[in-house]
Amino acid sequence: MAAHPLVERVTPVLTGDVSAVGGVVRDALAGLGHGPDLDLVVEGDAVAEAARIGRALGARVVAHPRFGTAHIELPHGGHVDLVSARTETYAAPGALPTVGPGSLLDDLARRDFTVNAMALGLCGTRAGELIDPHDGAADLAAGLLRAVRADTFVEDPSRLVRAARYAARLDLALAPGTEAAARAVAPVLGLGSARIAEELRRVLDEDGATGALALLRDLGVPWVREGARVAIAALEAAAAHPGAPAVPVWALRLGGGVEADAVAGAALPGWARAIAAEAAAGAGLAERLSQAAAPSEIDRMLRAVPPATAIGALAAGAPAVAGWWASDRAPSVTGADLVRAGVAPGPAIGRALAEVRAALLDGRVDDHDAQLALALRAAREAT
Repeated sequence: MAAHPLVERVTPVLTGDVSAVGGVVRDALAGLGHGPDLDLVVEGDAVAEAARIGRALGARVVAHPRFGTAHIELPHGGHVDLVSARTETYAAPGALPTVGPGSLLDDLARRDFTVNAMALGLCGTRAGELIDPHDGAADLAAGLLRAVRADTFVEDPSRLVRAARYAARLDLALAPGTEAAARAVAPVLGLGSARIAEELRRVLDEDGATGALALLRDLGVPWVREGARVAIAALEAAAAHPGAPAVPVWALRLGGGVEADAVAGAALPGWARAIAAEAAAGAGLAERLSQAAAPSEIDRMLRAVPPATAIGALAAGAPAVAGWWASDRAPSVTGADLVRAGVAPGPAIGRALAEVRAALLDGRVDDHDAQLALALRAAREAT
């Protein structure tokens, strides 16, 4: 922790009782590398403390006095989030929490899992002290992910998806009581909730996405596809193929790992749901490509589909996609050549060039003169 670049930068300018909390402490105990963020709990006014840090370091501060939180963007990279120590209560399962002032121990008690409910004092009476009231360090050493409270998933069902993310990332197993609580909530977990959908997006954005999805399915979450690990691995390999179009990987994983009806109703960006559906459509395209009689037919099919569907088709076993990405499919004849040869601008030029493209792919023409002759004949027929 002492070598963490963000800790080094902010600690000299802190005042009062301030502690680093959550992931930064957990990852330091686990021997993991430093991340770009630092979370601090202030036993006092976090907004005022953030303003002092901002002035001292010349940083941009975005404060939310109503919630007692502030976000600092440091000038040479890195983010620091501050929150006043608080309590949380939930009026109903899945509802947003009601927040009140509290101590550091209160703040740690509101957190989700014991490995995230640890703090390291950076300034004030607790400086240099590891505060671990829920034995998170022992659970981390034992390879266990344990909920701080028995009703943690009832309070906030999105924590179940978060549990799968942490378990996959940190190679942890759910403690028996936590696993039983997760299985009780899993069957009714729905992606229509923005909080649950956002946790899924975070899962899909990590390298351990397939492990997390496998755990969710094992726990009884109904919308994880059977065979998600294999489907996602194939999509990732296809997306990494030379010539493949750039498509956000997490959206491809959404299509490979989540049932189509759940994707359609998920509280996720429309573009991501569209890419997921397009990737899932790749299996059907692969079947059609396998029946194509000529290269020009393959070309017409692949030009008509979105990039994610082509990736999905390659993932489904259609090698023609890779060949199509690698081939030079452009005729040397252009619309300008046809206009110079006397063809009037209009739809006939487009149809003529399409005819030349198909003939070139199928090996019926080769050099520029042959392409031009075919294009002129096709243009005359089209008009």
